[in-house]
Amino acid sequence: MPNYDLGTLTIIDHDVEKLTDALGIPDHRFENLVENAQKAYDYEDTISESIEWLADNLRGSELVLGLVFFGRIWEQQSEE
Repeated sequence: MPNYDLGTLTIIDHDVEKLTDALGIPDHRFENLVENAQKAYDYEDTISESIEWLADNLRGSELVLGLVFFGRIWEQQSEE
């Protein structure tokens, strides 16, 4: 599993409870963030358009985590 260093928070594994607690995001929103990251990837033709889509649909800590997941999806798709 990749590591993410977000300054004061280092994510070593995708532990839903630790991530959502650290960022103050309710557990039930986690899957929605992953889905939104995938929608952003599928929705637009360029990375900047996808990031704008995320910014229009997410706020605060959810936006930060959505961008992390978007980056992971983009990375996986680039490898294929």
